Amino acid sequence: MIVFVPPLGWVVFGGIAALAAAVLLLGLVTRARGVLWRLAGFGLLLGILAGPLVVQQTTRPLPDVVLVAVDQSQSMQIAGRAALAHAALVNLQAQAAKLPGLAMRVVNVPAADAGGTALFAALGQALADVPPAQLAGVVAITDGQVSDVPHSLAFAAPMTALLTARAEETDRELRLIAAPAYGLVGKDDSVQLEVFDHGVADAGLLVPVRVAQDGKQVWQGMVPVGQVVSVNVPVRHAGAAVVMANVAALPGEVSTVNDQVAFTLNGITKKLDVLLISGNPNQSERSWRLLLKSDPAVALVHFTILRTPGEMVDAPPADVALVPFPVAQLFDTDITKFNLIIFDEFNSNGLLPPQYLANIARYVQGGGALLVQVGPEFAGAESLAGTPLAAVLPAVPVNPGTVTEPFAPQVTAIGARHPVTAPVAGMALAPWARLEASAPVAGDVLMTGGAENWPLLVLASEAKGRVGMLLSDQLWLWTKGGAHDGPALPLLRRVVHWLLREPALEPEFLAAKISNGRLQIIRQSLAATDPGPATVTSPDGHVKTLSLQPTTAGVYAGALPAASPGVWQVREGGLSAFAAVSEANAQEFQDLAASGAPLRGVAREVWLGREAAPDLAAMLKRRGAVQVSGTRDVPLLPALPAMLLALALLAAGWWHERG
Repeated sequence: MIVFVPPLGWVVFGGIAALAAAVLLLGLVTRARGVLWRLAGFGLLLGILAGPLVVQQTTRPLPDVVLVAVDQSQSMQIAGRAALAHAALVNLQAQAAKLPGLAMRVVNVPAADAGGTALFAALGQALADVPPAQLAGVVAITDGQVSDVPHSLAFAAPMTALLTARAEETDRELRLIAAPAYGLVGKDDSVQLEVFDHGVADAGLLVPVRVAQDGKQVWQGMVPVGQVVSVNVPVRHAGAAVVMANVAALPGEVSTVNDQVAFTLNGITKKLDVLLISGNPNQSERSWRLLLKSDPAVALVHFTILRTPGEMVDAPPADVALVPFPVAQLFDTDITKFNLIIFDEFNSNGLLPPQYLANIARYVQGGGALLVQVGPEFAGAESLAGTPLAAVLPAVPVNPGTVTEPFAPQVTAIGARHPVTAPVAGMALAPWARLEASAPVAGDVLMTGGAENWPLLVLASEAKGRVGMLLSDQLWLWTKGGAHDGPALPLLRRVVHWLLREPALEPEFLAAKISNGRLQIIRQSLAATDPGPATVTSPDGHVKTLSLQPTTAGVYAGALPAASPGVWQVREGGLSAFAAVSEANAQEFQDLAASGAPLRGVAREVWLGREAAPDLAAMLKRRGAVQVSGTRDVPLLPALPAMLLALALLAAGWWHERG
């Protein structure tokens, strides 16, 4: 490289150049002899005064850089792709070590999010540290399912895609188009599904699809490929239920992981119809009403029976404030309309004929729910224990009958493990003053009271229904506040919802859910011994066993990683639970077939299944970049000889002009 550095400065140089030009111009105009010699002399002189220098640079070579992006998204974990990718990377590293002047940088493409595999985003970050003059090539080891492919490359280097398969693959996908998050118990909700076949032109082909709820099939039918279909799913119970749909596999498809979809359907109930029947007016009657009406899930119907059926009143009907109780309508015609019947200190005394009490017993055995609170009437001759209702009562009166003494209700050992009473176990409960001596004949005694530890709260299953008994008329004391304050409302609410079969209050209960990529298992049991290990079946059919560890009384828990999409099933002690992975990365699993199509036009394809060790050198454009480490300035014209030559030329011009 030549540079000019005038020793006298550019201003002086310009003045001399102008003077020389004037002299030469005058000579040309007058046609003076020797003008050419002067031109040569002045030119050489100006060349000397311009200070021409040759800049000599000292350089060192820079290595060429090849970027290798390794796809580590979820779809690379199927069909042996991860092993194929690792082998290809090791081979490339071995080749790079043998190529002089080449540096390899490995870029890991992270797991996909909701937007799919962002390979070019990862490349963009890595390219920020690579000078363009050193970039010799980019290699992507991937299955081709990339979601951020640009229209054109942002770098001037060749790109090669090493595809982790033998050739273009096929895949069947079942996609959830729309699904409800909530549904009304007893009703149906619509789910929209669509089947896609990738790599196969079979639109309209009928394929079998099955829909199950918590493992039980609720629908099966033939669905055309490429068309959205609606399926009605029944909401069977309150709380969460896992709904899973799966489609028959496509012959030869790369994976069946996306042949199924799952979501959680939360069942909600309409208001529960509760019939409260009180005996003679008592202090707990108002408390029952307040407690039940404070529950937004309860629609209360309350009657106090003060007249027997058919009792005649010697007064005009318009003057009678008390009307006959609608016995036939409630306990014969409409009994099944109620979710729960509560008897509050009720005795037979002819107020409810035996046939209607028998109807209530059959209502319970057929799946109904009954809650009975008893007082001193339970030990008398008109006790409900002496009626047809005794067939479903879990306790019977014994001597000494009514026990009157201050006592603090106590939660039993089994009550400490039961979800209804576990929250109050260990609490210092405010005292009551009366209870009914009884002997349990069915169910579980969750609370006791008195010096003899008489049963106080008993819950039992009876055929298809459930019964609860509170063997004291003192619950109302816990609603007074102050020193008498107690957990009346939460305890009563849990009793009522256990009677109505809320899943979370089941004493033998197994639950599973997916949170932050982990399957969390909860096992609830009344057994005094630890449950055995849980058996976990992953969406791809692999079975594992997981030991459950105690957390609180009667509650055991365990967890394990659960990243695969689909339904995970847990079994323990004859119970089953299901959990669905929330597919935040659903796009990543839509098409699992390895394909070069997404990268076509920006990268050259090499199929690792056919060419396991491709030539790295053929993928590169060597750059030969160098770095300048120093410079040296060398004068282009030696000063003294050039000056003497310039003077000689000028003298020759003068000599010719003279002659």
